[in-house]
Amino acid sequence: MLSTLTQVIDFTISIITATYNRADTLKVNALPSILHQTDQDFEWVIVNDGADSLTRELVGLVQSNCSVKYLEMEHPAEGFGLAHARNQGLKNASGDIVCYLDDDNSLYPGYVAAIKVFFQSPKTKAKPSNAQIAFAMVQQLRRRNVYQNGMLSRQGKAFISPTTGTSLADLVLHRQLFDSNGFAHLRRDAPSWNPGYRIFVDYEYFLRCISCWGMDSFRILESVLVEYVQSSEGIIGRSNYGDWAEELELLLEGNYSVLEESERLLLRAKIRSWRGQEAGGKAITAFSPV
Repeated sequence: MLSTLTQVIDFTISIITATYNRADTLKVNALPSILHQTDQDFEWVIVNDGADSLTRELVGLVQSNCSVKYLEMEHPAEGFGLAHARNQGLKNASGDIVCYLDDDNSLYPGYVAAIKVFFQSPKTKAKPSNAQIAFAMVQQLRRRNVYQNGMLSRQGKAFISPTTGTSLADLVLHRQLFDSNGFAHLRRDAPSWNPGYRIFVDYEYFLRCISCWGMDSFRILESVLVEYVQSSEGIIGRSNYGDWAEELELLLEGNYSVLEESERLLLRAKIRSWRGQEAGGKAITAFSPV
């Protein structure tokens, strides 16, 4: 864990978007939200995983007041491509703060401006300490949509996540959802993403950040700044409770400073519950067919 955190007065921002053969999705969701930021003084790092030609052409046509850094990479034969792509973005980003936006999600117009102000304000009502913010999560307007045969069959009800008043412990113990869209952290000395996870790739990175910077350096910006639509055709939607249990079991073998024995016991209880739901043939509730 770093003993001190370098104070930065005027933060520069890099937003990393990794995309894999989804130029149309990028064009409809992430791209417009980047172009519509009220503060255009930031860097957008686009990682074209697989060197898709349509994505290359789309980015080549982008006209923006923000700085655009375009990267290509071969799609990896092993591990989760999204994690590999984010690592590429992280290595090439130049901002003091790194943020993430997937190609199928969008940022509210005031996101960049809000992040800059928030990282310059270490004292908050929730944690009135002198510790500098090293990593932070914003609130998302989320919904879970169900598709059948490529067609939308059920649009989920919108909800805000994490809810107001959420604590770090709520996120660690899965009482509230942690997601990387809109997640922001200092670039210097930042951990790398672990391509050995898919379902819990975001959560595992969150634990790495806690181990790196400490619990007191985390904040939640209680403002809805991301629109996130989760699909039954996505990683989570196509998974089952057995997949969840398997990955969390693997994760608990790791050495994460925040996971004391009491937390590990509670997470193991979740694993047993998921194993029971798997044995009963229960599908992920939010993505069950209509």
